This record gives sequence, C-alpha cells and structure tokens, in this order.
Amino acid sequence: MNDTSSRLLEETPEQIAGRLMQKAHNQDGLPEIATGLILLTFAGLYGLQLVFQPSSAVYKTSSYGVLAMMFLLLIPIYGSQWVIKKIRMRYLIGKVGYVKLKPLNRKQSGRLIGVVVVAAVVAAALAAALVYIIGSKHHLSLWSWILAGDGISGGMLACVGGRSIRYFIAGGSMAAIGIVLALRGTSPNTGLTILFGFIGLFCLFSGSIALSILLREPAESEQ
Repeated sequence: MNDTSSRLLEETPEQIAGRLMQKAHNQDGLPEIATGLILLTFAGLYGLQLVFQPSSAVYKTSSYGVLAMMFLLLIPIYGSQWVIKKIRMRYLIGKVGYVKLKPLNRKQSGRLIGVVVVAAVVAAALAAALVYIIGSKHHLSLWSWILAGDGISGGMLACVGGRSIRYFIAGGSMAAIGIVLALRGTSPNTGLTILFGFIGLFCLFSGSIALSILLREPAESEQ
C-alpha cells in the first residue's frame, strides 16, 4: 500500500469532503485573483506614500486608506466572495458546478478563530526566531521584525488556506521575501509595497492561468 492510500484511509469522511470542497473552490483561480487584487490595493496605497510627501493630501488619503482597509478587511473579503459566487453562477456553473458550503455554527466559528490566533502566534514566534538566528549580527528595527512577521504569517495562511502547489509557492515566496526585506533593513512603506505588490501580482497571475485553463477545457469534460 502506497503513502497516498495510507493517507486516505487515515482521513475521516469530513476531512476528505473538506479537502475536495477546498479543491473545487480553488480550481477556477477566482479566489486567487480576488486575493491578488486586495494585496495590490494595499501595495498601491503604500506605494503612494513613497511617491508623495507626508504633507500632501494624497499621502494622507493613502494613509487613511490603509487604516480603513486594515480595520474593515472583512468587507473586501466577504465582498469578493459574493462577487465570486455571482460570477460562478452566471458564467462557470457548467464547468465548476454548484457547491454550497455548510454554514459554520458557533463551535466551528470559535474553533476557526482559535486556529487563526494560534497560527498568528506561531508565525510571530517563527519570525522572531528566524530573524534572530539569521540576522543576529544586524541591528534590526521593530519594523523589520513586523515585516518578517507579515511575510511568514501571510505565507502560512496561504499554505493552510490553499493547500495546493501554487498556494505553497506563493506562501513560501511571501515568507522568504518578508525575511529578506527585514534583514536588509528595508523601510516600512518600501518593504510592504514590495511584499504585497509581488505576492499580489503572483496571485493575480496564477489565478488567471488557472481560470484560462478551466475556460479552455473541452466541452466533453464539462459533462
């Protein structure tokens, strides 16, 4: 019996169903495209602060925009999910079918929040350890630690949430870029512009490729 068969036997029916639904959710690339657009929005707002002076109206507006995006992040996340659902129902139902996710109850919601909190704590600890080990000879600022933490925590969430090769590549790249930028002592706005801009473009590109492959599938495969 090979490793794949052993792993399948060890999984519960709920785990198998969750994995298959996650695969179906990501197959058209739309979640990646939405994530890429959100990250590029962050990168654009931070980039504006590199171009304009702190006293300018554009700089102040971009600063408020970043704060609004951070505090109201659930709005673009849930908004993108609504748009994805509408696009699938209107244009892609013949290819991806219709999958209705079971709503989370209070226990499941609490468990999900707990997992996110634990992942954030573990990511912060990993960031601190890696930056300390690799950059022990450098005098790193608080922003360098935060930048490394953003890269590692974002990378971990991508790997856990996507659970596919392209998500692993995106997550690993985000973690590596965050660490490199931190060790180089990159300024906050420059570092976040590069980090979110690169990963945003990667997600947009990989999601577009997945969508184009799905759209080019022959009609026979849609049955």
